Amino acid sequence: MKSNDTQESWPPLWSIGIAAAIMLIVPFILYAIAPEGPIREGDTVFGNGRHRVALVEPTRYQAAGYDGTCVVEFHDPLVVIKRPLDQPDVTLVVQVQGKTSLQFPFCPPQAEVLVKPHQVFQKPDLLSDLRDSLKELLGR
Repeated sequence: MKSNDTQESWPPLWSIGIAAAIMLIVPFILYAIAPEGPIREGDTVFGNGRHRVALVEPTRYQAAGYDGTCVVEFHDPLVVIKRPLDQPDVTLVVQVQGKTSLQFPFCPPQAEVLVKPHQVFQKPDLLSDLRDSLKELLGR
């Protein structure tokens, strides 16, 4: 009789597991399909490739070997400091985030740099990031 009780308890556990999985997956899907909005001050954007960008205060970093430019890498987080409201396709002033040490030629930590809107994106592609993470985890 105990084996019959055990079999009856499995369906509710599966139901709870499926409900929990749905609650975790739905926000992921909604985020992935949501369109990007306009870039505003205070937004975090990410570098969409390796780009040489201009430093806002080039003299501040000359002693470290910078010639007025530095390199932004793919997925580098950047916080928008200033964005002209009337001209959406002009240069943005952003602050480099996520860096803790100075590594020439990459942008210094907390440095303000000038980027074009086509050099950044607002939200990462979660599906390709998940695929890349799984490839790295499983050793390709």
